[in-house]
Amino acid sequence: MSYFYTFQNFLAGDTALAATVSLLLLIASAMIAHFICKFFIVKMVRNVFFSAHKNQVPLDKDVRLSEKLSNFIPVIIVYYLLQFMPGLPQHLQIAVKTICGILFFIYLSLFFTEILEIINISYTKKSRRKNHSIKGYIQVGKILVHILSAIMILAIMSNKSPVIIISSLGAVAAVLMLVFQHTLLSLVANIQVSSNDVLQLGDWIEMPDNGISGEVIDIALHTITIRNWDNTLSRIPTKNFLTETYTNWQAMFSSGARRIMRSFYLDQTSIRFLDHELIQQMMQIRGVSEQLSVLMDGREPSAPGDRWFAENGLTNLTIFRKYLTAWLTQRDDIKKDMYIVVRALKPSPEGLPVEVYCFTSSVMWADYEDSQSAIFEYIYAIVGQFALRIYQHPGGHDFWRLSQARDETLRPGDAAGE
Repeated sequence: MSYFYTFQNFLAGDTALAATVSLLLLIASAMIAHFICKFFIVKMVRNVFFSAHKNQVPLDKDVRLSEKLSNFIPVIIVYYLLQFMPGLPQHLQIAVKTICGILFFIYLSLFFTEILEIINISYTKKSRRKNHSIKGYIQVGKILVHILSAIMILAIMSNKSPVIIISSLGAVAAVLMLVFQHTLLSLVANIQVSSNDVLQLGDWIEMPDNGISGEVIDIALHTITIRNWDNTLSRIPTKNFLTETYTNWQAMFSSGARRIMRSFYLDQTSIRFLDHELIQQMMQIRGVSEQLSVLMDGREPSAPGDRWFAENGLTNLTIFRKYLTAWLTQRDDIKKDMYIVVRALKPSPEGLPVEVYCFTSSVMWADYEDSQSAIFEYIYAIVGQFALRIYQHPGGHDFWRLSQARDETLRPGDAAGE
């Protein structure tokens, strides 16, 4: 004990040495407190914050919170140990207190930021309402935490009350509005997007003007991130979803039905009234007789003459439309409780467009395209049985056939001339 008093008297005689030893003791105590927090605070965090559901909480949340706590707790210890260091000069005490105050509010803001981030992650994993993403609100909370922390730091550095700092901000309100105008616009847009259920995580959206077509994977305060169909990422400002046009395919996926609306073109010269020869050809197709019987009011197809079909306006296209509608109704991948329409549209130089309008239960892209392709492949193959022709522009093969026919026509004449 005598050595301690001797050392204390020795330090009292040397002010610089006493200040150095005091600073070293403060640093050592801060380091010891930091290491103690690192090793023992995880258990305390789990008992305090996650006591109700310990087994469901991953360990990384405990570690992240304990790291933030272990940062500012040593600062508190150093601040209160200053009163036991009378050997420190006044200006050093003020400097250490100021540094401790600044670090305290920095670490405290980081701690609350981490808590907000954990709340966001937990809400995203547990919430079943994907449309109510709280990430934008969490980011606003982080901004407010950092603003309050900055005000407290300015108050410590200027040795003034935080109320004075806050009141002085009124003079620069216009500048702050200019600086944070995008943040305010994004906040309003984020609230409207979340509250009106116009956009959800996992929705497939399409913005043709921006060349975007993909899945929404993140709804943040300033931007919405989209993973495009080719696995590229696009970030669109949140406010753009209130000012620009986009298509959300989620309603289609939720309904379990996807629309097919596609046309094929017929050669208009192939459309003609029915006759007995054509009826005999069509009757070989299963399902045609039922449609023909309905159109003829139950009469036998062989009973009336060919003129009767012209007087009643029965054409091969009429039978084909009715047959195709009934054939679509029988398909398992077509929704029976939604519209099934086969109609002729306005003629064009490309031919007579006949539109198929129905809804398929195959909502996924690959299945949908497979169903649509199967329908139109069948149409192109069966249309000839109704004496109809698909219209297309003449190709090289068409001109080759014409030339071959011309050569065959000219050969007998050439032979006779010889």
